[in-house]
Amino acid sequence: MRISNITQFNRLQSSLRELNAGLAIAEEQISTGKRATRFSGLTGNDARISIELRTSISTRETYIDSINSTKLRAEVANAALLEMQTLATDLRVELIKQTQDLYKENLPIMNEFAKTQIDRLANLLNSQVAGVFVFSGPASNKPPIADPDAIRTNFSSTVNTVVDAVTNTAATIQGSSDTQFNDKIGTLADNNPFSANAVDKEVRVSHANHGLKVGDKITFNAATTFAGGVDMNDTFSVIEILNANSYKVEAKTQPDAIVNGGGAGVTYIANGFNGLGSLAPETEVTINAGAGLNVSYGELGNQETFANLFETLNIFANVQVAAGANEAQKQANEAEYRTLVDNARTVVEQAFDDINRMVADLGGDLSRLESAKETHKNEIELITKQLDDVENIDSFEAINRFQALRSQIEASYQITAASRGFSLLNFL
Repeated sequence: MRISNITQFNRLQSSLRELNAGLAIAEEQISTGKRATRFSGLTGNDARISIELRTSISTRETYIDSINSTKLRAEVANAALLEMQTLATDLRVELIKQTQDLYKENLPIMNEFAKTQIDRLANLLNSQVAGVFVFSGPASNKPPIADPDAIRTNFSSTVNTVVDAVTNTAATIQGSSDTQFNDKIGTLADNNPFSANAVDKEVRVSHANHGLKVGDKITFNAATTFAGGVDMNDTFSVIEILNANSYKVEAKTQPDAIVNGGGAGVTYIANGFNGLGSLAPETEVTINAGAGLNVSYGELGNQETFANLFETLNIFANVQVAAGANEAQKQANEAEYRTLVDNARTVVEQAFDDINRMVADLGGDLSRLESAKETHKNEIELITKQLDDVENIDSFEAINRFQALRSQIEASYQITAASRGFSLLNFL
């Protein structure tokens, strides 16, 4: 009769299972170089430490991603500003040519040059990165220059740029141009100044002595919604002038009734070139570049510097010099034109200096962002080393453990095999 020691056999089987489990872990450690592929496989506080360290790395990687996106936008803005400096330099050169005796021959060239530079300046200010307008600040979905064609058309139809020493001096032209480009700010006098209909999105605006033209941009604030959710707190283009006291804009949503609305005390700001409405020119974009580190950067396209460049370009895109009834008036007109040119050169040179300051400021912002990025990268490297100490395993240690476990398993199998052959005869 065979004697079977069931208890001893079960112990051997249990030991083999543990050894095989340990062998599988050791094999996995050798192949991955990690103590475990799951947090539950780490011992003691190692799991908690590993989670905390990985969270720290993820946070810093998020900061780096944000910094990279911001740097790209800032670099595009910087490149655009440098192009604007080139534009200002080119414009200054053309203005200098207008002070020479052959200015009349150069005047048509000047006109065409200025017309093309209006589009060039508008395109630079409307620079985008992945759909974000880099000169629009927080209003990054709006182009700062909404309609350069409207700027040109409205200016040429409104401002008399024919130089005449008697009736239209350099100062007069400059004053009319300033009026064209200056913001018009105020409060609509009427209660419920907006009139909507249920047929289309056109909204009639009651605005006494508005002085606006088709294509002008106007921004409303403090208006209450009406006609099924029509919100006039936005920037709109004037699509039709009805009379001196009213005009039409197109609402963003379709009104559902014929009704007046908007409430009392609706404020407005209108501008011939600015597509950013009432956004303050000094507004910057602020990003969180690290724990307790906020970096503000950027320039807005509605700054006076850019308005002055647009103003000068529009003047010289249209300027002509009156012939004069006699030689004295002719000379007076030419002298007045020189004054206009000299004043424009001063404006352009100041704009160049202002843009140079913007480039310097943006360079400082880029430097701060790069410094923050390098700090995060160094911290990630340090934390990664700490994480390696917690999660990684020495390959020689894993191999030695694997070999030791395999030897134990082989010995256990031999014992198990021997135990299966025990009988009463072995003890007699």
